[in-house]
Amino acid sequence: MGQGTTEEPNIIAALKSGRRRKKRSVEYALTEQEITIVEDMEGFYHPPNADDFQNMSWFDNYGDVSSEKSILLNLTQYISQYMEEDLIEAGHDIGEMLQECVFMGKTCGPEDFYHFYDNKYGNCYTFNSGMDKAVARITNPGTSFGLSLTMFINQVQYIPVLTQEAGLRLLLHKQGQVPIMEEDGFDVTPGTKSSIAVRYVEVSRLDGLYSNCTKNGSRFAEGTSHEYYPGNYTQKACLKTCLQNGIIKKCGCASPLYRRPVNAIVCGPDDNACVEEVEFDLLDNNICSYQCPLPCWESQYQYVISSSQWPSNNYMPFLKESLDERGDDMKKVMEADTRTGLSQQFLKMVVYYDNLNFYKYTERPTMTTKDLIGALGGHLGLWIGMSVISFIEVFELIITLIKWCARGGRSNKTSSLTDLDEKSRRADECPTPVLKFKESWANDD
Repeated sequence: MGQGTTEEPNIIAALKSGRRRKKRSVEYALTEQEITIVEDMEGFYHPPNADDFQNMSWFDNYGDVSSEKSILLNLTQYISQYMEEDLIEAGHDIGEMLQECVFMGKTCGPEDFYHFYDNKYGNCYTFNSGMDKAVARITNPGTSFGLSLTMFINQVQYIPVLTQEAGLRLLLHKQGQVPIMEEDGFDVTPGTKSSIAVRYVEVSRLDGLYSNCTKNGSRFAEGTSHEYYPGNYTQKACLKTCLQNGIIKKCGCASPLYRRPVNAIVCGPDDNACVEEVEFDLLDNNICSYQCPLPCWESQYQYVISSSQWPSNNYMPFLKESLDERGDDMKKVMEADTRTGLSQQFLKMVVYYDNLNFYKYTERPTMTTKDLIGALGGHLGLWIGMSVISFIEVFELIITLIKWCARGGRSNKTSSLTDLDEKSRRADECPTPVLKFKESWANDD
């Protein structure tokens, strides 16, 4: 099934069925070339058959806000009336969820996890956050030297309408960055053991003439917008802050999908049209993109996930025995759930480095100034026989001609006139020569 950001075609069948097609939140006008291509594809695609969905009344809200987003907007607006401390108290606690923790072959516990609250996922916990002024480091690759967690998700306490899936949301990120769980995280399935092989990647970009990337890693970088996301600068956090500021300015409320000021009024479903219009204008006109350049240096964690059934059928009795005395909620689960149901309450994950090598991607100019000069000299020498020495000689000749034209010609003319005057003066001063003739010829007569 093809998916993407392509524009929606004209749905003729929807019009024939009497259902009015509503405008989507984001639509772009096709260029003439794109229209020509679409018209060329008319023989390949066929419009929907109106008879197939005449009785599908659940699609009558076509183009409206989805039920999931509507629930999220309503719920976020509702819970915004409560203090964050009350919401944290009502959420899942790390002491209840964490059943086993092993790092580098040694046991760890709830005291190694720092808490933060996410607008969508509620209580979240970070291991090795660096907030205790220390960062744990892995010295060997492999699952035995990684982080192994056994988690109890307690599906009994899930809110039926709000929580449509079961499991945990996991995110790998560098210390000093605000985790953006919805966009950057991935899901871990209950009843499985997930092995997550990690590779560390560094990206270095060229600045100056090559890009507008920012060297300042702080969220207070000049020209950027980052005040709602503390820590190091990231482009995603900057974009979200830019969008939130635009929404607050035009709609008079803050979107529940982004971090917001403490005392801001939260937008509800009735404000959704205004929010979408602001987001579209800011992104389509590249206003936020201009304010939020890519960092000139950033680190990333790439990962590969593999999974298997966990716990196995033979291991299940031993798991139950080891968990019987771990709180009232756990005891109720042990007593009520069957073997199959019990596996849906737990999951295990192992995060490790598959090797200690890291990848570094560095941008370099395709052609530097030295490369350009070398290429020009090579071509000139190849095609017209010129070299650097020839250029110097031509340049020297040009300089000599310029000097001669500027002062050399006039000086030579004056010098020639002076020489003529000197010769004339010397001729006047010399005595007239006396011609002496011998008179011997007279005597000879």
